[in-house]
Amino acid sequence: MMKPEVKRILANILYPTAALAAVLAVWAIVSAAKDIPILIPQLDRIFAELGGLFSRAEMWRAIVLTAGRVLGSFLLSFAFAAVLAAAGTFFRPLHRFLSPIVTVLQSAPTMAVILLAVVWLDNSEVPLLIGFLICFPLLYNACRSAIDGVDPELVEMAKLYKLRPADRLTGVYIPSVLPAVADGARSAVSLCVKVVIAAEVLAQTKGSIGVEMQAASVMFEIARLMAWTVVAIVMSFVFEGVVSGLKKLWEGRRRWAASR
Repeated sequence: MMKPEVKRILANILYPTAALAAVLAVWAIVSAAKDIPILIPQLDRIFAELGGLFSRAEMWRAIVLTAGRVLGSFLLSFAFAAVLAAAGTFFRPLHRFLSPIVTVLQSAPTMAVILLAVVWLDNSEVPLLIGFLICFPLLYNACRSAIDGVDPELVEMAKLYKLRPADRLTGVYIPSVLPAVADGARSAVSLCVKVVIAAEVLAQTKGSIGVEMQAASVMFEIARLMAWTVVAIVMSFVFEGVVSGLKKLWEGRRRWAASR
């Protein structure tokens, strides 16, 4: 009889592998049926372009710089969201003040925000600002929802024992909200990759995946464009994996501490 843990691990490997195989099979079938290599290149051509990218120093520079912009904008938005959401818990007028601002940021068309940022800022600053403006509302709402979902009995107990706000934050709120916030952060960081690259395209940010994608599009090199798309998807998976890994590490340490 297979152990549940082994089943879970196999499922986590087999299902994504099957999904990837299905996508590749569909692409191969469509490419063969259309037989227009310049528009829908064969998979071997895409993988050849992908291998060629990894041999170029400019490719690695673009990946590192784009990843740095994603990480910088995400961490900045996460820090602001966490601090302001926590502060709004103890000072309700702050939350009421921020709510309409967050709603406006969430409702504003991403393309309009990018175009305005292109006019106002240097092209290297645009992706950072866009990543922040897009991720901040998501992370703020995730933090607020997680805080609102904290067990009221724990909150009452903290008040009964007259814990200081800082002790309530570290002893009650953070352990309760972190798993839900991590799930929200995972979605936000994936979105951050997309909007940062989109901002790089419109802002013509030098040394970026976005510019490389646009150059491939202008030259009608679809295979290279698809190769860069694969790179962007892998980057998104890596960032999501880091967030999930940190969450599991924290949960594992909590279980270990509780068992002692």
